[in-house]
Amino acid sequence: MSSASAHPPGPGLLIAVTGTPGTGKTRLLAELAGWHGTRHGRTEGFIAVAGSRAAPDEGAADYRLQLLGTGEEVPWLVRDESLCPPYRFDETTRARLHAWAEALPADCPLVLMDEFAKFEARGEGLLPLWPAVRRAAPRIVVLAVRGGLEAEIESKLGQRFDLRIAAGAPDALEQLQRACADFGEWTRLGLFGGAAGGIEMTAGSALHAAKIPLRGLMLSSLQGAMMTFTGFGLARPGRVIWVPFISAGLKALSPAGNRLRPMLAICMQGLLYGSAVQVAGWNFFGVTLGGALIGAWAATQGIVLQLLLLGGELVKAYDSMVLWLADNWGIAAPGLPWLIAGWALLHALAAGGVTAVAWRLRAPPKKLRDLIDRETARIAATPAVAGAAPVRPPSRWRTAARDFFRWQFWLPMLFVAAIMLAAGRSWEAVAWLVLRFFAVGIVLLALVSLLRPARWAAQLRRLGWWGPAHAVGSAFARRTGRRD
Repeated sequence: MSSASAHPPGPGLLIAVTGTPGTGKTRLLAELAGWHGTRHGRTEGFIAVAGSRAAPDEGAADYRLQLLGTGEEVPWLVRDESLCPPYRFDETTRARLHAWAEALPADCPLVLMDEFAKFEARGEGLLPLWPAVRRAAPRIVVLAVRGGLEAEIESKLGQRFDLRIAAGAPDALEQLQRACADFGEWTRLGLFGGAAGGIEMTAGSALHAAKIPLRGLMLSSLQGAMMTFTGFGLARPGRVIWVPFISAGLKALSPAGNRLRPMLAICMQGLLYGSAVQVAGWNFFGVTLGGALIGAWAATQGIVLQLLLLGGELVKAYDSMVLWLADNWGIAAPGLPWLIAGWALLHALAAGGVTAVAWRLRAPPKKLRDLIDRETARIAATPAVAGAAPVRPPSRWRTAARDFFRWQFWLPMLFVAAIMLAAGRSWEAVAWLVLRFFAVGIVLLALVSLLRPARWAAQLRRLGWWGPAHAVGSAFARRTGRRD
């Protein structure tokens, strides 16, 4: 990945309104501009006003451009049969459009450009405006694109369309309006996910460094509260599942917190909370259930990992220890399943209670609000440093192996092996246990090494998930000063 200057960030959402001449692309853009202006403010760009047509599916005799910022109409194309394509450009308007593109304010809410056709597919016409528009990184750009030329236009733009909407579709305007509204939701998710990641990387790292008891419960409860507060601003609250994914990805990219086991734990919390909300609904019960599941997972994730590594030998070793305590010391210890269940229940009640309180509050309390604002402001300021080099994530294998070579990771295996030998088990059985532990550990290491948080946004866009891609990409860009 080269520097951000070599690859301008581009718009957050790029939409193509497609169709042949006369199918209503320009009308659709004009309606979108009117709708957006009454709800979200000024729209930049221009729409084409066609002159008379010899046939419905042919180009017009001339085109004028209506500048949305000023409402003016300026000449653009005049039909000239001696040329191919048969149009001549107005050079005064061309110069004015270039000046407009260069002066486009950063982070503009909506830019409309009409229309991209044969000239643009050849790299001419309106296409020379694109580099300046891309540098301005508008939030949403909508292009009217001649049907059949979408692939050529994408190639010239150097960016795929996130959405293609047929101008002739009966719900085309509704699709555009929904995309604009969804963009705001995904932006909110990116901001909250980035703030949650910042809290994990600062407060979370401090708790782990200080070895505070029950720190996992504290952080998981805070994650549940953050998802609950985020959901109140969303038309589709189930999307809060992306907040912990963003938080986990940022934590994995942090030089001080790049352990992948916590990252995977945070992702699992999001899946559990999101599943509860999807099944039970966005209500008090669903949110509380989600928080309880997060707490239960925080209590059992380490045990689940050791069960994967040690299998049934872990349970046998615990039972042997319980019997030895009962025979030699008269101590009655609970069975392992009961112990795990009780520990998980306590965590579930605590985390569920925190999310229930968050549901009642509906907005973060002042201290948490201040912390979120500080993290958001600090993240947003990161790429503003001129000439700052993008943060390079650590080696995937080195990051994944970090937990694997910690002494705490191996201690349960050594403990179980010691109990097996004390109980009279053979050295061969212990050797098989060590072999299983090592083999499963290598498999887990290989699987987690495949995770590349820095490439999540690009991968999501390739899958057609522009919303999550925007939320993830914007949060990562603010934190690292780079965009995939």
